[in-house]
Amino acid sequence: MFVVNIILDIPLRHGYSYLSEQELLRGTRVQVELRGRAQVGFVLNCVASTEFNDYPLAKLKLILSISADNLSIPNDVWELCNFAANYYHHPLGNSLFCAIPTLLRKTTEPTANFNQTKFYQLINHEAKLRGSKQLNLFTEFQHTAILSYRQIQVILAAKPDKLIAQWIEKQIIHETPAPSAASVAQALTLNEEQQLVVTAITKSFNTFHVGLLYGITGSGKTEVFLHLIQRILHQQQQVLVIVPEINLTPQLQSRFEQRFPAAKISLINSEIAEKARFNAWVAAKSGQSNIILGTRLSVFTPLHNVGLIIVDEEHDDSLKQNDGLRYHARDLAVWRAKQLNIPIVLASATPSLESLYNYKLGKYSLYKLTARAIQAAELPQIELINLQHYPVNHAGICQPALDKLHECLERKELALVFINRRGYAPVITCYECGWVSQCRNCSTNMVYHHEKRQLKCHHCAYQITVPPVCPTCHNQYLHTIGHGTQKLEEFLQQQFASAKIKRVDRDSTNSKSAWQDIYHQIAVQEIDILVGTQMLAKGHDFPRLTLVIGLNLDNALFSYDFRASEDMFNILTQVAGRAGRADKAGLVLLQTNYPDHPVYQFLQQHDFNGFINHTLRERQLNKLPPFCFYALIKLSSLTESHLKQAMHDLFTQAKLLTHPEVWLFAPVPAVMYKSHNRFRGQMLISSQQRNKLHDYLRSLENELKELKGVSVAIDVDPLEV
Repeated sequence: MFVVNIILDIPLRHGYSYLSEQELLRGTRVQVELRGRAQVGFVLNCVASTEFNDYPLAKLKLILSISADNLSIPNDVWELCNFAANYYHHPLGNSLFCAIPTLLRKTTEPTANFNQTKFYQLINHEAKLRGSKQLNLFTEFQHTAILSYRQIQVILAAKPDKLIAQWIEKQIIHETPAPSAASVAQALTLNEEQQLVVTAITKSFNTFHVGLLYGITGSGKTEVFLHLIQRILHQQQQVLVIVPEINLTPQLQSRFEQRFPAAKISLINSEIAEKARFNAWVAAKSGQSNIILGTRLSVFTPLHNVGLIIVDEEHDDSLKQNDGLRYHARDLAVWRAKQLNIPIVLASATPSLESLYNYKLGKYSLYKLTARAIQAAELPQIELINLQHYPVNHAGICQPALDKLHECLERKELALVFINRRGYAPVITCYECGWVSQCRNCSTNMVYHHEKRQLKCHHCAYQITVPPVCPTCHNQYLHTIGHGTQKLEEFLQQQFASAKIKRVDRDSTNSKSAWQDIYHQIAVQEIDILVGTQMLAKGHDFPRLTLVIGLNLDNALFSYDFRASEDMFNILTQVAGRAGRADKAGLVLLQTNYPDHPVYQFLQQHDFNGFINHTLRERQLNKLPPFCFYALIKLSSLTESHLKQAMHDLFTQAKLLTHPEVWLFAPVPAVMYKSHNRFRGQMLISSQQRNKLHDYLRSLENELKELKGVSVAIDVDPLEV
């Protein structure tokens, strides 16, 4: 008999001991009984029963069942989860279960299903065909010779089964074995800078190497990825590509499928079906998938033989998880690459200060792409519109911007109007008594959504119908204040009646096919003006887009958050970078009341280096990250008095612990004091030595358990303070 320590999905640092008739390896998936019901767990360690002295063996229960090997957690993923649990001060069980698909957490034994991609080869080059779709497909076969089922489906824009069967019967095509995963189609020639980057990173294959790829918008970073991926696939290895947001996946997936038609691509993100994610997880673990493309959670994917990790838009805040295990996917990806002894590429047009600081310390290598990939394309001209001279209208846009928008439409080019606020207006108010549409669960206002005449909280999702009169004084005239994407869309449709306008925000892109539809509409020129939030800013390539207008930008200049100016510079650089990516010049108009502010001046000059040096000097002077390390102790409670007492008790106990070279800041209410009907507070802890900070957090953890009436979370390297 053996005694097995099992890790379960419960917030404890230790496992539970069970008996097993056979020796089990770490990571094996099992089912055990706990408190009268079956639960899934994973083996932490296993010892012979003769060596176990903690409790009498008679008190231990037998394991109920043992799962197949393909459902176990591999050693490297276990080590990654263990590191994450220790670094982010989170229970190992919760960390492990965060890393696996939902189906693996259920007691039902899941089985994986794989659809083998079929390939077809042209054998009759003289076939007589009718219909534009058939002719297009035949032409593509003549160029390529072999096409996959997926490629045929894309060309026909329909299920191709019937047509394939007909063509096989008529001996126009026949099924053929799959070509090599490294087989490429429609490859582009690299420019000199791109080639230098690819050559340099290729030399680091099979060794740990962090390459920080800083490329201006439109410089062809994706083409560098494709050439690196081709070389990895040629070595019969896998590639993990991590993107910050799901909406970046369709365009990148399409590029990968076009370039590597024979490669198996697995998608891993929170929006795919449970079964699809489980299949992708097993395919990656077994080596059946060649390219794994996913959001932050894909960093935990088991990989059979990975040769390269790529993190695109590495600066993006979406790579940080904000609840549960509060991990940063970029940082975990770097740690994992080191453990696997493989290179990792961190790519961005606006690299994070943390990554640039690591380059200055000699930990990362910096690679630059300073010119746009298309020879005729140049960085857009950026103009600042001083709103003190040109006031905005009720929709938040000024006349010079409208004039440029009209000229763009006359040229039949695409325009993007950026406002980082969805909804119609951020608040509804009564001018008689001062009532405002405040959320009952959060200390924030409810946003007016015009289409359904609803007030919605963008934090807790509480929503109500707009009241017909003021709830306080019964005044029948309620007024909107401020601007959002819906109000802007409505105004522009009135201003440019014949223009085809598409709003892109979280409300309009909640279907699975939304982004594919948008790309298709832009490709066939069914959209003249895009109105949207930061969802439009990252990674998208719209060749016809020549005009970008930025509205309502100044708020970030005076934010409580020391990172606000960096975030603002990044998002505006990304938004501006959508313009002029092809052979037509781009223009960016930024509306502001503060045109002399350093952030705008650096933006206008495309001076990223100047902005970075300016910001790093500020951070160093004020001992802010990356020149020190932060952790937040976050408290929340349904009862305000419990929160206040816990904040007092926390600070009292925290000061009693020895903390050399660690600075404690008194607990304060969170910026949004109430959220999801919970009152929130936080205590900031800082140190210029990372190990000192973690030593202190480990000693503090026991004290946190004594706090009454509150939920407690530790956020290491927080992005919002």
